[in-house]
Amino acid sequence: GGGGRGAAAAGPRIAGACKVSAESDIQKVSGYIAACVRSGQPAMVLAISDLAVNKAIKALALARNFLTTDNLDLVAQPRFPEYDVNTMTANMQLDLEVKQTRISLEDKVTATMCVSQHSTPSAVAGAIASTAREGKHVTKVSCMGPQAVLRTVKSIFLARRFLVDDNLDLSFVPEFSDSDNGLTVMNFYVLAHAPKAKGEAEEEAAEPEPAQS
Repeated sequence: GGGGRGAAAAGPRIAGACKVSAESDIQKVSGYIAACVRSGQPAMVLAISDLAVNKAIKALALARNFLTTDNLDLVAQPRFPEYDVNTMTANMQLDLEVKQTRISLEDKVTATMCVSQHSTPSAVAGAIASTAREGKHVTKVSCMGPQAVLRTVKSIFLARRFLVDDNLDLSFVPEFSDSDNGLTVMNFYVLAHAPKAKGEAEEEAAEPEPAQS
């Protein structure tokens, strides 16, 4: 199931992708992502380990910070093309979409949950999908550490599959925050929207007024 929500991307898109490794410099990766967003041609982001996925998500969050003065933003949709043959895969692909206005979601959150390094992605995915079916358009998922980040991204990927028959889809916006003990928390704002009107649905989640076409 899941339609095209887990299929591998076409070769040319992979060729122009932003490949993140465990050794990648987050500042450089985020700068590249931000530059691509400014050009209107956001690169697909690829990572193949939990450490690389963690760095990729951090780079997205930092790129969003870089884009503040441009009044631009980005949202992401995850895919794991090898998941059907290996549920433990960390081979992640992120499709990015440019938003022409900043997305402010903290005051729009209608459900919250936390993911740990021991969480089961399918169970978290079920919870995310349930909140989307209930009409809760913004779910905040918080986590700390590479394994928890990987499990969160995989949960969003699986939740997208679970929602195919509901005519719903999901995107996410990553953002940093600090915990009470000073550690960095990664927050995923998961946006529920109609598959064929993704951009409009996200803008409506960010702003009460209808999006202008």
